[in-house]
Amino acid sequence: MIVHIRRHRALAIGMTAQVIQFGSALALVPFMVTRFSASTVGLWYIFATMQTLALVCDFGFQPSFTRGIALALSGARQLEKKGLGEAVPADQPPNYRLAAEAVAAARRFYRWLAVGVMLLLLLAGLPYITALARQGDVSVTSVQIAWVIQCCAIGLTLSFLWITPVLMGSGRVEQNYLYIIANRATFSLAGIAVLMLGGDLIALTATLVATQVFARLLAQRLMRGVLGPEDSRLVDRSAARHLLRTLAPNAGRMGAVAIGGFLVTRFSLFAISSFVGVAIGGVYALSLQLLMALCAAAQLPMQVAMPRLIAARVAHDKAALRLSFNGAMIAFALIYVLGAAFILFVMPVFLEMIGSNLSLLPLPTLALLAFIVLLEGFHSNAAFFITTANNVPFLRPAVLSGAAVAAGALLLGWSGAGITAIVLWQGTVQLAYNNWRWPLMAWREIART
Repeated sequence: MIVHIRRHRALAIGMTAQVIQFGSALALVPFMVTRFSASTVGLWYIFATMQTLALVCDFGFQPSFTRGIALALSGARQLEKKGLGEAVPADQPPNYRLAAEAVAAARRFYRWLAVGVMLLLLLAGLPYITALARQGDVSVTSVQIAWVIQCCAIGLTLSFLWITPVLMGSGRVEQNYLYIIANRATFSLAGIAVLMLGGDLIALTATLVATQVFARLLAQRLMRGVLGPEDSRLVDRSAARHLLRTLAPNAGRMGAVAIGGFLVTRFSLFAISSFVGVAIGGVYALSLQLLMALCAAAQLPMQVAMPRLIAARVAHDKAALRLSFNGAMIAFALIYVLGAAFILFVMPVFLEMIGSNLSLLPLPTLALLAFIVLLEGFHSNAAFFITTANNVPFLRPAVLSGAAVAAGALLLGWSGAGITAIVLWQGTVQLAYNNWRWPLMAWREIART
């Protein structure tokens, strides 16, 4: 009974974290679009997209660090580049020393990653942001100051990425969700307060820095006692470097897939803002944000079904596997279609009612983008299902599709083809392979299981 309660509590906290993660950014939208100009909103979306890009620079190391810490705390004597290594008895005491080395490697990796990305964003990003500010007739000085602060926020985000592997690897799943909730919800609430008090882009980015620091202080309490008597700060540097080399080969594949996914779904914003205009970029970004948040919410049934899918696959229970998969896909379709109808027909009226300075895309282009995101959601669900068999066949298609979308978006933007052409190109690239390949593979796996 107690185990059941704990499981349901963990699930409830996890779902709450997901909702807050998706909803916190949306909560800012009504306050932002009524107080910022269209160009300033567009610049904020560029800031946020740059932060997403920086997180992709993790290159898949988080799961590797999580796995390493979990194995060490399970009693493993050493970590292997491939596989799980030798079997560990159930009563084996935790290898706190190895766990501390894994944490030290993670902290070292993310510290240097943060420094490198911050320098890159400051040197390469500042001229780009300055050009967009001039194009959008926004105060260049204030945008430059805001960008420097945003770079600091991105640096803090990257340098704190080792916290989730520690919490997840040590089995403190609920605490990790609480950390996410504290981070996202605090920024959402503080950001709304700042906007209501008349804060500008500088104040909003400063709020992001403050909430990062707050979440880090909370995480310190949540991680207390994880490493037993060891201290990751006292680990020898050579041991941390050796462990980093051990974990690196497993991180690359998922990292490349993540970069490909970013290029497919997010890169078009840079092309649109650069060639069509930063204000129009804000219109595209707001439309995409609403649809992507809806898609993520509609995919929750598939995530919840994952334990049942894995259990059915292991048991070779074809009927249960088909039932769970089909149910999650049907739920996705129903939630997304109803939500998309709301976005298409109700959200424009709502934005007009609140006096928004920013609108959504014209209805035909918005409907096209909604259909493209629907297909993206379908094949992402199928890909999610395929990974339950410990199979990740997405590397080459993800990279090639991402490169094709990015190159096409730049070419179409430069040629003056317009935003609808850029959106259509993204959908065409995905329809050529990914939109049908992974659902077909999922159906075939169900048929032969």
